[in-house]
Amino acid sequence: MPESKPVQVIGLCRFSVPSLGAFQSMPEEIGARRAALYDPRRLSRRLVWFEHVLLPGLLLQQDPDFILVLLLGADLPQPWLDRLLALVAELPQVRVEYADPGEHRAVCAAAMRKHVDPDARLTAQFRLDDDDAVCRSFVQRIRRDLALLERLQGKHGTLALDYAKGLLIRDEAGVVSVEPAIAQNWAPGLVLVQPRESARFVLDFPHHQIWKRMPVLSLVDQIMFVRGAHDGNDSRILRLERGFRAPREEIPRLLAERFAIDLDGFAAALRAVQEG
Repeated sequence: MPESKPVQVIGLCRFSVPSLGAFQSMPEEIGARRAALYDPRRLSRRLVWFEHVLLPGLLLQQDPDFILVLLLGADLPQPWLDRLLALVAELPQVRVEYADPGEHRAVCAAAMRKHVDPDARLTAQFRLDDDDAVCRSFVQRIRRDLALLERLQGKHGTLALDYAKGLLIRDEAGVVSVEPAIAQNWAPGLVLVQPRESARFVLDFPHHQIWKRMPVLSLVDQIMFVRGAHDGNDSRILRLERGFRAPREEIPRLLAERFAIDLDGFAAALRAVQEG
């Protein structure tokens, strides 16, 4: 019998999926929700975030052994569908799934379940919104930290890694700024680790309450995530009370080195969409 694969790293990105539940600020009625999510101006802006913020760091992962499940609404309109598919064609780790309206957590779990490796011993699951990013060493770091935590995971079965140091990119009326952030259990820096045979998936655990359900190891030694903040967010991201020291002039270099993000190029693309 072949030896089992120790850890499968598998992520989820939802791109404007009309589903039931999940949203805090969207209309409840599914037709109105679909219209709001598929508004052409909104989709154009989300595509800029996806292309310029989320995608670059994934394309250049130092450990390319991961899967990203990209979940789309079954009726995501053109031309945004073709544009999105063209972008992810560069990333062979992407698995595109389409969903009809349904309970959001169940829809997301079903999409991820199809891609769980039956030979894996553990899954390390992460989730990204289309305006988030992870650093180029994210997958590599997960594997390294799990090797150190083998006894803890074996005792508890399920645990979480909380990479709590990152950067917050704000778009306020077309003005882009960046804030250093230290934030506990924010979704883009959180990794759920559990036995492969578990029936639970990363969205089954509210990220802000995950510490009530399992051991959580918070790490702040490296800048690991980017989170987007703008008026299209489902929930408001307030001004941060905590961060870390980073000279303003160093921020573009940090984004380029850690995430392959061209801050000026992103800001220009965002302005072009907003002005257009």
